[in-house]
Amino acid sequence: MRWGIAPLAAGVVLCAAAADAQAHDESLSTSEVVVEERTIVWNVDVGVSGLAKLVRLPAAETSLDQAALYTVKDEIGRALASGLALSANGRLLTPEIGTLEPRYEPHAAGARSDLARVVQTLVFRSQEPITAVHARVTFFSQVTSRHRALIHLRWGADARQFVRRGPTEIAVVAGEIAPSTWSLVGELLRWGMFHIFQGTDHLAFLLALLLAVTRLRELVSIVTAFTVAHSVTLLLAALDILRVPVRLTEVLIAASIVYIAAENLAWGRSAARYRWLVTFGFGLVHGCGFATEIKDRLAELGGNVVLPVIAFNLGVEAGQLCIVALVYPLLAHLRRTPTEAARNVRHRRLVVAGSLPILLAGLYWLVDRLSG
Repeated sequence: MRWGIAPLAAGVVLCAAAADAQAHDESLSTSEVVVEERTIVWNVDVGVSGLAKLVRLPAAETSLDQAALYTVKDEIGRALASGLALSANGRLLTPEIGTLEPRYEPHAAGARSDLARVVQTLVFRSQEPITAVHARVTFFSQVTSRHRALIHLRWGADARQFVRRGPTEIAVVAGEIAPSTWSLVGELLRWGMFHIFQGTDHLAFLLALLLAVTRLRELVSIVTAFTVAHSVTLLLAALDILRVPVRLTEVLIAASIVYIAAENLAWGRSAARYRWLVTFGFGLVHGCGFATEIKDRLAELGGNVVLPVIAFNLGVEAGQLCIVALVYPLLAHLRRTPTEAARNVRHRRLVVAGSLPILLAGLYWLVDRLSG
């Protein structure tokens, strides 16, 4: 009898909900950036608890005061400056570490205020008038790959909001800060393809699905089910109609990889017979994962949302089709033998050899994401 998905899903939901209750200040920074004729002023606002992951603070977060903070202000400045590489007109600029301003927030008990955040000013000077800016932002990349950077940039009368996750790059040109709808559509189309190629968890899931497939009809049904499912939840989640916690989505994606790889090992070829149903269910989850990536970009838009979502989804589909077009013929070639019996043996060996590393990777991601 096959495994039930419901018990597995229920368990990971409860564990992910508990893990999601913990906040990590290194996961967020807010920047105010002003571009002037020959100067760029970058003010980055970060939480003290996140800062403690980069710099050894002289006191515990709850007892840290301004005097103690200023004893390590040079270290703080250097740590945050190292997370920002800024170029003007193609020339790398050297940061000048400016003022460090403490920010206080009311204590939970309400009797006092705690030093909760700091604002570090970084100044970049150009020897010539600035016409183009390129920024490589890697704040807190030493401690997390999921850092979320909110960046508000002003250049003369123009302004733009950037919302990016992980190490990222931003490029703007004078007078062209706000992108046109079609340029953003093209960017999201390319980004959708890139997301599949660099998204190791989605890639592992797709490869696990392909391993058990031996007939073109099975391939078409599985790919179609996955496409329809993740397209639906991608659109609903991106439009904020469907809301699923990011931590829960990532845990369920890892669980889907474990399930498919284990099913491959347990049932081999027969796993593909009704796999389109399982794929459809997990495709709904993966759609929420895709939406997590695109929602930050949608926050930069003030108007149409549907068109960029469709563009991103088409990019994802193009990336998937590229992978299918490469992997399926390769697997078919490796299975090719003169007799049916030998073909079955070779197919089983391929499934085992491919599914075992995917299963181990899925288990690693599952444990890692459950533990936060």
